[in-house]
Amino acid sequence: MKYSKEFKLECVRKRKNGIYIETPPGFKKRDNFMREIRKWSRIYDSLGEAGLEHGRETLNIDQRLELIRRVENGESYSSVALSVGIQDSVLIKWNRIYTESGIDGLKSLKRGRPSMNKKRPVNKEDSDKTKEELLEELEYVRAENEYLKKLSALVQERKARKQKKK
Repeated sequence: MKYSKEFKLECVRKRKNGIYIETPPGFKKRDNFMREIRKWSRIYDSLGEAGLEHGRETLNIDQRLELIRRVENGESYSSVALSVGIQDSVLIKWNRIYTESGIDGLKSLKRGRPSMNKKRPVNKEDSDKTKEELLEELEYVRAENEYLKKLSALVQERKARKQKKK
C-alpha cells in the first residue's frame, strides 16, 4: 500500500517523539506497520524528507552497477539500499540479475506492469498461399471436423449402449 509523503513524515515524527501511532487499515499486524515506520525513519535520517517521496528518479545503469559493487565489497544490502532510498529487495534483484546475465541484464530492466496488447503472430505460411490453396485447406479442415464429430457421436453411442446393458 502506498502512503503519502505527509503521512510517512507524520509517522516518523510521532515515532521520534514517542507518540503512539494508530495502525491504519491495510496492516493486519501492528508489527508489520511498525517495521514499515522504522524503515521510513531510517530513510528520513539518511535522505531527509525527499527520501519519503514517491516517484524519485530512476537509477541509471552506472548507478546500479555502483550499488552492486558496494555490496560485493562487503556492505550490507540494507545499508546500500538505504543510502539511495530504495528497498533492499530491489537491490537483491539487481544483484541476482547482474550475476546471471551481466551488465546486459541490468540494461534491459523494464519498470512497471507489462502491457496487455499482445497481438497474435501472423502465420507467414498462410500469407504466401493463394486463394485456391486457402479454399482447399478450408475444405479439408471442414471435412476433418465432420469426421471428428461423427467419431465422437459413435463413441457416445457405444458408451450409452454399455450403460443400458448394465
